[in-house]
Amino acid sequence: MRTYAASGIVLRRIDLGEKDRILTILTKELGKLSAVAKGSRRPGSKLGGASEPFTCSKMLLASGRELDVLSQAEIKESFPNTRSEIARVAYAIYFLELVNHFTEERQPNPDLFDTLLSALYVLESGTDPEITARYFELQLLSVLGYEPHFDGCLRCGRRIGRERVAFSPSLGGIVCGKCSAAPNDAIWVPGAAASYVRALRQAEPQTLRQLNVPPGARRDLARMLRWHIRYTLDRDLKSAEFIRAVEAVECTFSCE
Repeated sequence: MRTYAASGIVLRRIDLGEKDRILTILTKELGKLSAVAKGSRRPGSKLGGASEPFTCSKMLLASGRELDVLSQAEIKESFPNTRSEIARVAYAIYFLELVNHFTEERQPNPDLFDTLLSALYVLESGTDPEITARYFELQLLSVLGYEPHFDGCLRCGRRIGRERVAFSPSLGGIVCGKCSAAPNDAIWVPGAAASYVRALRQAEPQTLRQLNVPPGARRDLARMLRWHIRYTLDRDLKSAEFIRAVEAVECTFSCE
């Protein structure tokens, strides 16, 4: 079998038999691919840690007839701080699920790999996971060509101020209240939400900690971007529900 090296981030794993796993891996060189990590479920396996979700490794793989085979892996980053908090784990899994559903196998996109890796580093640094998620969603949509338009009204081109605007996934952006009726899929949000989108878009990963987004704007950003992602993928993401469940539990304990 032909062997090749690749930098990879594990997006998903499925147990195979009693000892093995099937991994979905985003590689920088070849895009998304599936590979068997033989013996990775055995105690002390050298591939055990490298087959964990959102672990980044330098991998040696062999081309197979149906699935490739992961033969060696040198872990470059396992993100221990993220793994120590259930909320950060939930967001990391959300990032992986987004990438998995937005990509086809064997379609190389080095920028997407770097975008995901950067977001995982931001999450690891202790930056607010909710802000990190909105930042990652915008970066992901931009890299893949699905970024919605927030710079002005799609119909008249007018710059948006503080007035309410309609965000429509089918139109791919915002429409001001002075234009004709918004599509049926539109949701109405304050115009300030668009300004926070622009701030996130212009931010650098190391400056996200300083970005102050009030609770109302956070809700609006989450509604718009998740609605756009739902429309684009034509499906709901299980990890988004997991995030909501984790946050509900954390709110219950913090409010007691």
